[in-house]
Amino acid sequence: MPTKKYTPKFKSSIVALYNEGRSANSLANDYHLAVQTVTGWVKKPQVIDIDDNGQPVNRAQFNTMKKEVACLKEKNEILKLAVVLLGEHRK
Repeated sequence: MPTKKYTPKFKSSIVALYNEGRSANSLANDYHLAVQTVTGWVKKPQVIDIDDNGQPVNRAQFNTMKKEVACLKEKNEILKLAVVLLGEHRK
């Protein structure tokens, strides 16, 4: 069976929809694609944004930064709580 060829524009639109929160399963069902095809396009290192220094950011780098931000937010909340508790302890 011959493989289907998809245009780069179509692939980018599917990846953009995924990045907006759509699941690979729903995209595969809606566009009659294999789930593996969608996940393959998503996992492929594609430039999804430009950082503050003008450098391209791919999906893997974005996910790493997203995890780091979540971790830093959690640490910040812990520090805020510690400041409150230490402030009450000194009174």
